[in-house]
Amino acid sequence: MRQSDKILVKQACQGDAQAFGELYSMYAVELYKYACCVTGSTLLAQDAVQEAVMCAFAEISDLRNQEAFKGWLFKILSNVCLRQFSKKYEVYAVGDACDMPDTSIDDIEISTNLRIALEGLDTEERMVLLLSSVSGYKSREIASMLNCSASTVRSKLARTLKKLRLELED
Repeated sequence: MRQSDKILVKQACQGDAQAFGELYSMYAVELYKYACCVTGSTLLAQDAVQEAVMCAFAEISDLRNQEAFKGWLFKILSNVCLRQFSKKYEVYAVGDACDMPDTSIDDIEISTNLRIALEGLDTEERMVLLLSSVSGYKSREIASMLNCSASTVRSKLARTLKKLRLELED
């Protein structure tokens, strides 16, 4: 984490709304892309990000490790997606979010076959894959977000990749 980011996190933890806003703007696109892929809907993604950011702002004074701000923010978003959207709205397909013209995730170019394969994953498999592949988190960081062990994350990721490989080979 850059020194300037550390200063912003410290200020945000002390209640500085402007500092929190700057931190949010640094991660907004990444949060939205992740939420789109998890929920499969731009509208649900917007709601999830909004709720996660409001929750994070309300709870930032409780952040114990300021250097883990980004992981902490994604953990909140992951929990929101899991709790409110992913299980409740499984009818939405991953491709729906990526195909909508008003979405800002057009730079995530994936083939139709990959979209279909992603739709075949359950919510947790998709979250582990996206956190690892799209957001670049390590297994221990993902484990913290999903409240499981790092070895469980690695196993799920390996099984998910194998499942995708088999699906895409067909």
